[in-house]
Amino acid sequence: MVLFAILTLGFAAHAQSSTSDFPHIKIKNFGQMDERFYRGAQPKEDDYQDLAALGVKTVIDLRDDPKDYAQPLVESFGMRYVNIPMSDKHYPREEQLEQFLTLVNNPATGKFYVHCAGGRHRTGVAGAVYRFNLYRWDYDQVYSEMKNYDFYTRWGHGDMKKYVQDYWTRVQTNGAPLSNAATAVTR
Repeated sequence: MVLFAILTLGFAAHAQSSTSDFPHIKIKNFGQMDERFYRGAQPKEDDYQDLAALGVKTVIDLRDDPKDYAQPLVESFGMRYVNIPMSDKHYPREEQLEQFLTLVNNPATGKFYVHCAGGRHRTGVAGAVYRFNLYRWDYDQVYSEMKNYDFYTRWGHGDMKKYVQDYWTRVQTNGAPLSNAATAVTR
């Protein structure tokens, strides 16, 4: 029993790193989900250099209103910029998450940083789909991690939680619904 608890805590510690693990990073809600996946809020103009220094090769912007400065700055540091516009208040479309998983499945993507405005809702949904498909996490694990990144359902964000719940139901019934996009993703 003690060994199980130690292993579980060790896995949880490896599974998610917080801002305190990266004292030089000033991005709000910043964290590392695994050796390739960093996440957080919209970077400010002077934050992209720090992402490049971490070895990030691709910045995935989930905002449906991206900042004008984002793409040129990302590219000026030798990183690739990809915008997958998602609403922060409406049920995501399957093709958006399919595009996300296809992108992170591509080895050329390298280390990647995923963000929306606050790094909570759209980023939380992308992280949940990633965890369901790659790590086979269950809903409770995924939702706990989402809450660790300040996910909440007030102010119109309930559809985001509903999507994750529905996705989990489909995972239990049919396996990972978007697993074709994630079959070869390496951790």
